[in-house]
Amino acid sequence: MGIVSFIFTMLGIYSIEKIVLSLFGFLILSAVCVFSFRNIEVRKSIRLEIQKPELIFLILFSLMALYLYAGFPTWYLDGGRDQGQYTIFGVVISKTGGLNLEVPDTKLISEIFEDSVLVDYQSIASEFNLGLSNSETYRSPRFFHILPAYLAIGYDLFGIGGLLRVNAVFGFFSVFLLYLVTRRMSDPFSASFISVLYVLNSSQLWNVRSALSEAISQFLILLTAYLIQIFFKRESRMPMFIIGLVFGISSFARVDSYVYLPALVMYSGFLLVFFEKYFKNSLYFIFAFLLTSVLSFVYAYFYSKVYVYHLWEHGFLNIVGFAWVFSLVFLLLEVLIWKKSPSVLGWFRSFAEKNKRTLRISVLSALFLAALLAYFVRPMFLSQVPALAAAKYLTFHSLSVFFWYVPFWLFAFLIFTFDLFIFRRKFVNSSFVFFIGFFLLTVYLASPSIAPDHFWASRRWMLFSIPFAILGSVIGIKNISNIKQSWKTALLLILAGAGIIYTVWRSKLILFQPMMEEYENGYEIFANSTPDENSFYFTTKRQIASPLRYIYGKNIYLINDSEEFLQKVPKLLSLGKRVHMIQNGGLSGADPYLKFTHTTDLVLKGSFPAESIQRYPEFLYHKNLNLQTYELEISQTKVLPEPIQFDWMPANGGFFSRVGEINSDGTISATRHQGPLVYGPLLTLPKGKYKVEFSGVNLDRAKFDVVYNGGSSILYPEEKGEEANSKALIFEIKSPVIDDVEFRVFVEGKSGVKIQRIKLARIL
Repeated sequence: MGIVSFIFTMLGIYSIEKIVLSLFGFLILSAVCVFSFRNIEVRKSIRLEIQKPELIFLILFSLMALYLYAGFPTWYLDGGRDQGQYTIFGVVISKTGGLNLEVPDTKLISEIFEDSVLVDYQSIASEFNLGLSNSETYRSPRFFHILPAYLAIGYDLFGIGGLLRVNAVFGFFSVFLLYLVTRRMSDPFSASFISVLYVLNSSQLWNVRSALSEAISQFLILLTAYLIQIFFKRESRMPMFIIGLVFGISSFARVDSYVYLPALVMYSGFLLVFFEKYFKNSLYFIFAFLLTSVLSFVYAYFYSKVYVYHLWEHGFLNIVGFAWVFSLVFLLLEVLIWKKSPSVLGWFRSFAEKNKRTLRISVLSALFLAALLAYFVRPMFLSQVPALAAAKYLTFHSLSVFFWYVPFWLFAFLIFTFDLFIFRRKFVNSSFVFFIGFFLLTVYLASPSIAPDHFWASRRWMLFSIPFAILGSVIGIKNISNIKQSWKTALLLILAGAGIIYTVWRSKLILFQPMMEEYENGYEIFANSTPDENSFYFTTKRQIASPLRYIYGKNIYLINDSEEFLQKVPKLLSLGKRVHMIQNGGLSGADPYLKFTHTTDLVLKGSFPAESIQRYPEFLYHKNLNLQTYELEISQTKVLPEPIQFDWMPANGGFFSRVGEINSDGTISATRHQGPLVYGPLLTLPKGKYKVEFSGVNLDRAKFDVVYNGGSSILYPEEKGEEANSKALIFEIKSPVIDDVEFRVFVEGKSGVKIQRIKLARIL
């Protein structure tokens, strides 16, 4: 269904009716094939791969997993991050039949507002501005699109709720695949432990509940692993070629899939040296993967040029190109040795056998030393460069953060899995799992390559690093050399049992908790209460711009410079257009000849994990966007500034916290951690003198400041509180209007500070 949807999307003719007709066509074709080959003996007695008690457990457990995945989705209708973008693209495909992201009024807005207004959106960019297209209105997505093609089906069938649950289907089938894959390397007991640790892992729960591409890529890795196990020893090469095509589909889902090639070449080299008779099969598999990957790149060039340009500009394609050249040269060398120099293979085998003990000790010691360096030494380098502390924290602390998801007492046993596959060379039909798993674990621990906050830290790891670490740890325990089986079983019970307890404890924050659950309702209310005809909307909030345009049909643009924008608004009004601003803050006085009339609010709210990276999220906060909509009109007389006043309960007023706990009454209390207790609410404010007042407990133990421009511009420098129950700061805005004003409170560890109320008033 998804592949057919994807092809129709490329052709610009997607519709759910066409997909249904295509499925009927496949059904008829299948019936014809069955009839044509009716004389071939294919009937065999049905034999279950696993025992019936296992099957009952697996079915019941997978249904529980489906409930956890689909029952508590993350309603991420936020255009600022990838899952929001995938959601938007899925809706666009459903509504328009393709990725039609055009912005019809581009020329008008560009001519009037020039650089003060952006005509692009987050990850939706103009090819025209880069000289890649002749169309000013065309917009190119900076993503691959097979996942949105699946999401469009969910949207057509069940609306936004169905779209957000598409990944739950992939997660559901992945449970079966993981169990079957691990069952071929272990016993039912171990496979059950692995499945429980996998499903209840907080990273797995978080990512499968969102519209992210990792879930489909994880499914494809597990499907490929299982198919290889089944067809590994077949003499026919065709099954391995087809499996390579299946695995290559992942390159249409995520650009990171291109980096799989080095792992596949290492896999083929291992087979060549130690299991030569299977080497040719691996070549068919790799060739099919290469073919699909090249096709995906050609597709990306034509359908997502800006994305390709961006990847080249930021050096990712250079890295991929180098990895591919190196891998293909190495693969060619393998083929030449196989064909021309079989004696070299004999030498390698002889050397490995003669020096097995030395190699074993050396390699396993090196892995152990690398883990110690990654955990203890690598973070020290970050402390030498304070400017990188926030941006690179995850990269330098990747292993310690990884232990949030896979406890270290399990992770340590991965070394025995390495020994099992490389030196003892067991489970050769499952060696693909080892090579792809170990490669991705190493690459993404070296460079997680993701935004540094909350569960996003685990997005790349969820792909296969975490499942492989869980799988490898349990299998490693079961295959420790020179220990009685009863001792290994006891060790597995203790360590894996402790791992399940740890996993549930980590997941309890989100286990039965939907996220951002009121976002859809907030958007619907806003869309139904605001005009569309002849109306233009402008905002500085990038997270709402693309959802409002592409899901709810609002003609909205992003403000780049509020002061310059307001100066040019009269020209658009003179054309008979209605102009609206969606901001958080008061605009009275921003321009003396513009009248700002408050018309409606855009209120988006829901639970969300605290956005931290230095520590695992310990609580949920109210991810609230309380935005006001103003209609702008030209005034013939000078408009006098009106009072601007706000009175917030911090947790309900759009404020955030990295180290505090959200209380049921909307207050925020400090925990044992050091850092920003309160920051936000990202206001737009006009020229004037303001007073912000904080009320709470132990405020003399906190520091306060007022900033804007992402914290880089200071309106009031950091100052320590003097009184326990209150703190007031007076600051002045000298520009006609500024955006993203923040009031921040910083605390030391165990400070006992509590913020109960924040008030703001313009006093002059």
